[in-house]
Amino acid sequence: MDTFEGYVGIRLWDGQLVNDVIFALLMCLFVTFSFVFRFNYKLFLKMGRDAIFLKERQNLFDGVVDGKQEMFFRNFMTFQFLFLSTIGLVIIARAYNLIHYTDLQSVFVVIACTFGLLFFYYQFKQTCYWILGKVFAEPDRYRLWKTSYNALMNMWGVSLYVPVLWLIFVEKYRLIPVILLFILYISCRLVIIYKTIRIFHKKNAGFLYISLYLCTQEILPLVLLYEGTVYLYNFIETNTLWH
Repeated sequence: MDTFEGYVGIRLWDGQLVNDVIFALLMCLFVTFSFVFRFNYKLFLKMGRDAIFLKERQNLFDGVVDGKQEMFFRNFMTFQFLFLSTIGLVIIARAYNLIHYTDLQSVFVVIACTFGLLFFYYQFKQTCYWILGKVFAEPDRYRLWKTSYNALMNMWGVSLYVPVLWLIFVEKYRLIPVILLFILYISCRLVIIYKTIRIFHKKNAGFLYISLYLCTQEILPLVLLYEGTVYLYNFIETNTLWH
């Protein structure tokens, strides 16, 4: 006769630990962002104004904080939108069965590889921006454009919390946050293109710069990102770590 061993609970499904790890990483990022916002709210407000308005000045945060604090704020905001993009892409790929993983080692490898790919993509674009700015743009106008670009990207990164949190906590209606991610990205790029035209259209060579910008920054990097994503997907599918 079997003896009652007590209530053993409900067995966790295979992906529960992975979801808990992703949630913990996102929670740590959000808590860190709350502290950064608390101690740098003036920088955040100025960043918001630079994302909306075009105002020529020497530096985005002149007269507000020292250089080290400004650098930390910018680096963190850049890291934030790259990390949120990574988490969003990983969750979407897993939800649509593009990648399969159930253990901690594999999830950390997937997140690290995806983040590395996005970081390389971002740095490649920054290098192209610098080359085009040095060759075709006046220093003041390039500095104004770069300030506006950084502010827009950082504000876009903050908005990513909404679709990413939806993907984590709401299992139904996955298509809605995916569409929202797409809309936010396209809106950010359209605003950047609009501000690029506003800043450089007065020069005789301005349209040449804008054409080079569109080809170099909005087309070629996306092709490279697509090829890198395909390579990463094939690597994950053929690696025995995920099987």
